[in-house]
Amino acid sequence: MEVQELEQRRAQAAPEHARMAQQRAVPAIFIVDGSLRLVSYRQDPHERRRDCVIEPTSQQLPELIERTVKVLLEGRSGGDDPHAVLSAAPNASVLVRVVPLDGAEEGLYAVLVERFQTRQSLKALAERYALSKREHEALALVVQGAKNTEIASRLQIAESTAVFHVKRLMAKTGARNRTELVAKVVG
Repeated sequence: MEVQELEQRRAQAAPEHARMAQQRAVPAIFIVDGSLRLVSYRQDPHERRRDCVIEPTSQQLPELIERTVKVLLEGRSGGDDPHAVLSAAPNASVLVRVVPLDGAEEGLYAVLVERFQTRQSLKALAERYALSKREHEALALVVQGAKNTEIASRLQIAESTAVFHVKRLMAKTGARNRTELVAKVVG
């Protein structure tokens, strides 16, 4: 794809990106130590889902968020950048980001939890980039944080086919990696 064509697509997509950004809520911010005990937090005042809200007396993250953070931190290999932002979507309406905090005590993390509505944005992205039905299905799984093996298993396809679908998604959307791909979906 030529640079000019990519710039044209981005310009055409700008109003849609702005609309999707308005669908997002204020993120909840949790500061946790290395054992995931709460140090400080600010919840989204409009959050209604129990799996994303903590009780005022609790010192632990909500269970869904805690499980997601554990998986993200455990999945990081020794060679990974220790300052990298980790993110995953544990379900179709929540994005969890884990940010190591510099300049603070060792092992402090900011956990940002954002709500979003992917159904409309997935459909809009599929139409905008002319995604096939299978690419659309693979995209939904990528947004949920699925690895290639999980995509292959869930779609009942070979792992090499799952890799192919993910590569085509990144090529069609101009994303350099899965994180950028997910960012395009969630705005």
